Amino acid sequence: MGYTNYWYQYRDFTDSEWDEIVDYFKTLMKKEEYRKVVGWTSMSTERDEILFNGGEGGSCETFVLNKHEPKPRYEGDKTYFNFCKTRELPYDKVVWKLLKYIKCIALEPSTKDFIISNDNGVEI
Repeated sequence: MGYTNYWYQYRDFTDSEWDEIVDYFKTLMKKEEYRKVVGWTSMSTERDEILFNGGEGGSCETFVLNKHEPKPRYEGDKTYFNFCKTRELPYDKVVWKLLKYIKCIALEPSTKDFIISNDNGVEI
């Protein structure tokens, strides 16, 4: 049985949006309660992405957020659909906090360009 967070990213983040998202993630990682539950992080400026997985308490899948919507690999490829299965392990809090921050603070909350949901039935 698993627990998954989902997000739909229908466009690239602007430079200012991305800078705000990266700054928020760095702020989260300064807090001991979140540093403990994240095993490793990578913020690649070359590939414009944030990656992390679980630390203390375990890990399921690596969370990957890209500044740019990936290019379709084949006709009908739904590159806007993303997910990270966390099994509600402790790092799930960081995944959900980051997704909520993006949706509600970094972007206009009413935007349809970025939609988040999870297996608890929450959709924003």
